[in-house]
Amino acid sequence: QRPKSIVRLKGGDPFLFGRTRTEIEALRSQNIPYSYTPGISSCIAGPHLGGIPLTDPSLDCQSFGVWSGTDAFGKSWGLEEDDDDGSRGKKWQGLGVDVLVFLMIGRLDKLEALCQTIANGGDDSTSNKFNKDTPCSIIQNAGSPAQRVWRSKLENLVSVIKKEDETRTSVSPAVFVVGATASLDLLTQS
Repeated sequence: QRPKSIVRLKGGDPFLFGRTRTEIEALRSQNIPYSYTPGISSCIAGPHLGGIPLTDPSLDCQSFGVWSGTDAFGKSWGLEEDDDDGSRGKKWQGLGVDVLVFLMIGRLDKLEALCQTIANGGDDSTSNKFNKDTPCSIIQNAGSPAQRVWRSKLENLVSVIKKEDETRTSVSPAVFVVGATASLDLLTQS
């Protein structure tokens, strides 16, 4: 009898917002040998394939942070109740990162709520890195022939997406980028 293999194929990096650890623990508990191969996460590959660098010294973007748009319990940024002190949106200001990257944020109601939450953390002054005028982008189906990129400001990203199709409810799979570099388009030849 020939040995058999089971393959769990996942795009991107299996450890980033995945369940790889619990899968490995299940294999270990049954003394099943395993191996894994690290990948390049869509949080980096997606924006780069969309022509958006995550850092750029001339735009004073020296850092970026990555979040899941939906946690393991199905909660989404912006759709959940505010913190007791009403400061949920203000927390984005003090993170110390220049660009925000979100995975698993394709549903348009979730995306719009997240845009509002981030924008509400700042006003139009230059002392706040993220406000309603902050550039943002959605990269849908990154790297595939069906890839789409929408660029806008936080206050109107969803309306820009819906302008093409009012019935659209999702842009999944998508990567959401917020910050000065999101306005760049290094793919278009000029």
